[in-house]
Amino acid sequence: MSLIPLLRSAASATTTSVLSVSPSGPPGPGALVADGLPFGPLVGTAALSSSSPTPTPINSLLYADDVALVGSASEVRHMLDLAQIHSLTLGYKWSPPKCAVLNAPSPGSSRFVQMSLYGQDLPTTEEFTYLGVPFDGKGISVSAMIKHRSASTLAAMAQLHSMGLNRQGFTLLLSSRLFVAFIRPKLEYGLAIARLTRKDGEELNRAQDRCLRMLVGGHRTASTVVLRHICNLPSMTFRADTLVLKFCRRSEGLPDDCLLSLLSQSVPVSLLSRLRKRQIVLDYPSDASISSSRLASWLRRF
Repeated sequence: MSLIPLLRSAASATTTSVLSVSPSGPPGPGALVADGLPFGPLVGTAALSSSSPTPTPINSLLYADDVALVGSASEVRHMLDLAQIHSLTLGYKWSPPKCAVLNAPSPGSSRFVQMSLYGQDLPTTEEFTYLGVPFDGKGISVSAMIKHRSASTLAAMAQLHSMGLNRQGFTLLLSSRLFVAFIRPKLEYGLAIARLTRKDGEELNRAQDRCLRMLVGGHRTASTVVLRHICNLPSMTFRADTLVLKFCRRSEGLPDDCLLSLLSQSVPVSLLSRLRKRQIVLDYPSDASISSSRLASWLRRF
């Protein structure tokens, strides 16, 4: 049984619309993020579809039970109405306490529009975390992301430190490999799509240095240059550049009809276009693959 008929059958013959993203329109409440949909990606896709035979174009991001609605005040209110009608029809409910309106005018403004779901007013917020990445009215909040990632990384490192990831436990080589496999990815999450400032890079390097000092029991001000050289660990700023390079090169090979490609065509001056102007991306040979061996060899010479 193919996927589309299966989805339609499970969703009581509800039509599935193609999501559209438009850069035009009044700013209004820029996004409403809804979290806590109980039925996962199936209902997440269907819940914002019209119950009429004609699909309704909408602006939304759907990932499992994390849903973001993007648009003007009238567009977001219309999508909320569709979500409410669909949920009541199929017998499930969204969770209003887990929803928030981002980038809305102040309540005292004449442009303010109160959003509601099931008769409950949805709160407005200056920042909201979607898929582990904090957003504010201007987009990704890099400073908040680094602060959150650093705290969670150090907490995970402290937990593994108590389990033997220290100088009295595993060997330095094994400890460094465990750090690369389980700890550093927590610090790296989201860096491929973030525009880091020098201050951001310094914060990331400090977080990694604190983790490395925990491996060897070093003083809180001890240098980690030699330790990183022995363990073959790059700085976090260089690691962030590497992740940007991988992301940009892989995005070039995506199909023309995928969401990222369509967004790049619709919004010429985008974050992706700025990331592609990073020096490490410009210097990487255009005819070279992004395979691990080729990339590692080139990065050692960069």
